[in-house]
Amino acid sequence: MCVNKKHFGVALLAPSLVTASSMKSLLSKRDASTYEQNAICTAADHISPVRDQLLRSYSVNDTALFGKDLWWQSGNFISALATFYQLDPDYGSIHNDIFAKTLSEAPGYGNYVNFLNGWYDDEGWWGNAFLDVYDYTQDRAYLNQAITIYSDIVGGLGTPCGGIWWDKAKTYVSAISNGLYTELAAGLANRAGDSSYLENAEENWNWFFSSGIVGSDHIVRDGLQSSNGCSLNGNVFTYNQGVILGAAAELYKATGNRTYLTTAAALADASTASGSAVTSSSGILTEGCDKSSNCDTTAQMFKGAYIRGLRKLQLVDPETDWLNYITANAQSIWNNDLNVENVNGQSECIVGSAWAGPFNSDQATVVTQGAALDALNAALATTR
Repeated sequence: MCVNKKHFGVALLAPSLVTASSMKSLLSKRDASTYEQNAICTAADHISPVRDQLLRSYSVNDTALFGKDLWWQSGNFISALATFYQLDPDYGSIHNDIFAKTLSEAPGYGNYVNFLNGWYDDEGWWGNAFLDVYDYTQDRAYLNQAITIYSDIVGGLGTPCGGIWWDKAKTYVSAISNGLYTELAAGLANRAGDSSYLENAEENWNWFFSSGIVGSDHIVRDGLQSSNGCSLNGNVFTYNQGVILGAAAELYKATGNRTYLTTAAALADASTASGSAVTSSSGILTEGCDKSSNCDTTAQMFKGAYIRGLRKLQLVDPETDWLNYITANAQSIWNNDLNVENVNGQSECIVGSAWAGPFNSDQATVVTQGAALDALNAALATTR
């Protein structure tokens, strides 16, 4: 790869010529707000100046997924990469073959034909990811794939609690499956034009806010237990707070109705408040398991989904407090949750799970890398 020195900065040019400790020193001298360079460091693979855990982990087992079997998480990674490639088309042009490979080969994992399986939230992640890839490539193959996925998800409507099921076994009505479905339907309304997409998106949005899932404190709970009279599961996770913000942004773009933004603003204000259920007293997004350093590869993805939704809302309805929150989190990752390792003579930017730090190697995976890329994408997109 030919690197433009002025564009990328000295710290990323020749990692093979420096030790891990000296690379760490070089990186620490860079401002944490150099989001584009930081995102490259977080997203790059072995042909880029600095390798890391994300693209280096792509299709290592010939599954066209990240890692061996990160199914729905891989949809999130594809979304993050498509977003970053839109922000930096020069870099994207080097790696954009990843999307075609994923589209054609990933369904072979688990025999998930057309990215369909037993969980509507899994399908929602992939459907929304392919909208992001479509936005980047303008290739209708990805839009058509999103439509195919959507057509399966609507089969999950008709629960006794309203909304769509979490799973095809009909065991639970989750906030995440419904938030993703609303976002996908509204996203298709903006890109495919069929009026039924918008009708379904608006109907599910209205259900979401009348179901009891969103409390009077504007915090989204996990879902409804259909087998127990649709009683509320009150668990709080970061991703449930963020996906619905992305849905609001898509609905606003489809309708011009600022009511969606007003509702979303109340949720964003609640979740970004210092000391809230998902934000530390120092203003850093925090999953509950971050506090005990025991997040698994499911929970490690949640904060990325949150910050992605907040980015989408910020871009259509800019607020200084949200912008400060986004940048504070991106900078905290770089300042407090980054480690630079020397692997086979190459320096790699490794990011952990707890964005407030300190870096914990036991909580550093390809999933934490992808979530961090979402945060850096958000900072880059909203500060341009």
